[in-house]
Amino acid sequence: MKRSEELLGLSIISIEDGKEVGSVSDLVINPAKGTVEYLLVDNGLRHLGVKILPFKLVEGVGEYAVTIQNSSSVTDLASESDVTGLLEQNVRVKGTKVLTKKGKLIGTVSEFLVDDNNEGKIAGCELAPADASGNKGIIPADQIITFGKDVLVVNEGAEGSLTDSVEGSSSATAVKPPEKKLTSPKDDTEKKTPGQQEPSEAARLFEERQREYLLGRKVSKRIETDSGEVIAEEGDLITEELLDKAKTAGKFAELSMNSKA
Repeated sequence: MKRSEELLGLSIISIEDGKEVGSVSDLVINPAKGTVEYLLVDNGLRHLGVKILPFKLVEGVGEYAVTIQNSSSVTDLASESDVTGLLEQNVRVKGTKVLTKKGKLIGTVSEFLVDDNNEGKIAGCELAPADASGNKGIIPADQIITFGKDVLVVNEGAEGSLTDSVEGSSSATAVKPPEKKLTSPKDDTEKKTPGQQEPSEAARLFEERQREYLLGRKVSKRIETDSGEVIAEEGDLITEELLDKAKTAGKFAELSMNSKA
C-alpha cells in the first residue's frame, strides 16, 4: 500500500534490461474503476511525446523504484485508446471535497492510498474534516460511491467507518498523517469557484509535451466540435493557433491521437 505522493518521482526500472527507463511524473485516475490506471512517465525526451505506463504492467513498487518486466511496458500515449479521455476528465481525488450521498460536507481528501498489489486500486482516502471537531481518518474504498472531479461522494455515516489503516496496509504508509498544511474547504472555495479547478500536473504535462511533439505534424483525420463545426481537416498543418483552437473546443486530446509526420 502506497500513499499517492510516495509514487511521484520514483525511478522506473526494467527488470530484463536492468536500466532506468524514466520516472513517475503523475498518476492518471480512472474514476469509474476507482483505480490509478496509468503512470505518466518522464523520460527526458519531450520531443517524442508523452509516455505512459499501464499500472497493470507494474511488477512492483518499492521505496526506490517502480519495476516493470521490460522497457516495452512504457508506451506512447496513442497506444492506449482510453488514456486521453481519462486525462480530459482530470479527476485528481486529492484535494476534492467529501460529500455524503445526501449532500453533507464532511471535509476534503488530503491523500489517497494506492494498492500496488491490486492493479492500482484506490484502497482508501484520508479525510481532513470540515471543522476542528470532526474526526480524521481513512475512508475505506467500500464507503466511496463516486470519484468526481470536484467531489468525492460517500455513503451516509461514512464518518463512522473511518480507520487508521486499510486492510493490507502497513503503518509506515497508511497511518502516518501528512505533515504539510491542508487546505480547508472554506479556503478552497475562496480561491476558486466550482468548475474552475486548475488542471492537474498530469494534464499540464500532457499538453506541454504534446504541443512540442505535434507542432509541424499534420492532421490525420477531420476534427470537429461536438456541434459539428470543423476544427481541422485531414492534412492540415498543426500550428500553435490550431492547438489553441482544439484546446478551446475540448478536442486537444483527440487531435493528439490523430496526427502524422
